[in-house]
Amino acid sequence: MATIIEALLAAIDHHQSGRLAEAAILYGRILEADPEQPDAAQFLGVLHAQTGRPADGARLLRRALALRPDLAGGQSNLAGALQTMGDAAAAEAVYARALRLDPLLADAHASRAGALRDLNRVPEAARSAQRALALLPASADALVNLAETALAGRRGEEAERAARRAAALAPASPAAWMMLGSACAALKRWDEAEAAYRAALDLAPGYGAAWGNLGSLLAGLGRFDEALTAFAAAEEHGFSGASLWSARGNAWLAMARPMEALADFDRVLQARPGDAGMRWNRGFARLLAGDCEGGWPEFDWRRHDARAEPPWRRFAQPTWAGGDITGRTILLYAEQGLGDTLQFVRYVPLVAARGARVILEVQRPLMSVLSGLPGVERLIARGDPLPDFDLECPLMSLPRAFATKLDDVPAAVPYLRPDPQRVAAWSARLAHGQVTGGPGLRVGLVWAGNPRFPGDALRSPRLAGLRPVLDVPGVRFFGLQKGPGRGDLERVPMPSTFTDLGPDIADFSDTAAIMANLDLVISSCTGPAHLAGALGVPVWVVLPLSPDWRWLLGREDSPWYPTARLFRQTRVGDWTEVAGRVADALRAAALTT
Repeated sequence: MATIIEALLAAIDHHQSGRLAEAAILYGRILEADPEQPDAAQFLGVLHAQTGRPADGARLLRRALALRPDLAGGQSNLAGALQTMGDAAAAEAVYARALRLDPLLADAHASRAGALRDLNRVPEAARSAQRALALLPASADALVNLAETALAGRRGEEAERAARRAAALAPASPAAWMMLGSACAALKRWDEAEAAYRAALDLAPGYGAAWGNLGSLLAGLGRFDEALTAFAAAEEHGFSGASLWSARGNAWLAMARPMEALADFDRVLQARPGDAGMRWNRGFARLLAGDCEGGWPEFDWRRHDARAEPPWRRFAQPTWAGGDITGRTILLYAEQGLGDTLQFVRYVPLVAARGARVILEVQRPLMSVLSGLPGVERLIARGDPLPDFDLECPLMSLPRAFATKLDDVPAAVPYLRPDPQRVAAWSARLAHGQVTGGPGLRVGLVWAGNPRFPGDALRSPRLAGLRPVLDVPGVRFFGLQKGPGRGDLERVPMPSTFTDLGPDIADFSDTAAIMANLDLVISSCTGPAHLAGALGVPVWVVLPLSPDWRWLLGREDSPWYPTARLFRQTRVGDWTEVAGRVADALRAAALTT
């Protein structure tokens, strides 16, 4: 027996010193000599779980617990192995068993927080992490779990505080640094996030999850080659699964490579068949690739995504998906951005032509410009009381209801018309010298979209990005920009040929009336671009490398807007080259005017 005890102590010393192979050999020899030695079984089980063999670890830990079932630490170790295997429910149950045996086991409280978080029991997870810290204030593991719980609840600053404290207490903990990276990323402090992820990898080059997180960050920054290298490293080091495939699929999309994105999204759906958000992503990718038949049904899954903010609306009335609608009253309603509404109201007269009475609910800023839309029996601002109706359909689901394909998009323009009185008023103002500039091509300019849109930083060139266009001679430029993007005017020097009309634009009806008096509109991917297209006004749209799905890929025209010309980035974030091509095209147009 003394020999076994000495061997066990030697094995534990190897284990604690990181000499894992030597420890495994000694633990194995002890179990050969005494198959019922519970400590050897437990510690070898822990070692297996630590070295990527959690199933073998769980088998040995169960063997140890059969010999010593009242060992709280052993129960906690088994729970950890189950958690590593991805069985959060079983892990949580075993953590609870460990804590019934020893309510003061701080490590079990800390680790249980992670299992509870994986089960989406976030408030309980937070309480478990706080309990661990109350028992052991210097527990880096508890702080990491507390940070991750705060991050799951979208409390980025709280997550950062907990992660920084964990990293200070345990500077050699890769998990603490990785969590700090995730907290900084949630706060959009990209440089700090990258530094923290790389600190985790310096400590543990084989930390697959940190490679995966770094890959996601780099992809979001447009550093795609580095991102793909990081994703490959993550898989090489055993970190794979739905979260990695989802992140890499989104990176492929950002690289304007929808078919590669679809392959990764398909892998996610094999693991999570009911993931509505991933089905929505697949719809986006298919539509970007021009596959309307496969894209519209997938795109409709957006309405089942419970994680959407704000939540999707639910009605008792059935959704119209095509078919006979004669004599029925249908609610058609806006659901996303102003540009989406302007693009898809083209279907409203088609619904009315099928014999339906149409109630159209839109965002309040669009009420005036849509007031004359044919086929609308009643126009309502979002938020106002709704009348009775028989069926409902969001505007962006109408292409599916009409089985729209690229070669039969209802693209007759104009399908919106400006108020004649406002057109006349703006015509007089532009003609009688109330604006700066002399004769020349009249060009409206919009350089930024809604900053709350998740991808606005990539899609909006801002005024500085389009500034070279303003140097084209023989052109009078009119600023149509509204919203926060107007702040750019304070930072960018403007030529005398530019007139800012923004302060005098009351609503979209004013914008439409101005556009009716222009020769051309140049715009980023935002509402005014859709308005110009709907009015049949020539519009040049500047697009990021990976545009929204409606602009498709590799073409200069749009099946949705016959008067549109598309200018695409060739490199992420490079608006200088785009502006140069726009300026060249504008210079040629000005010479022929």
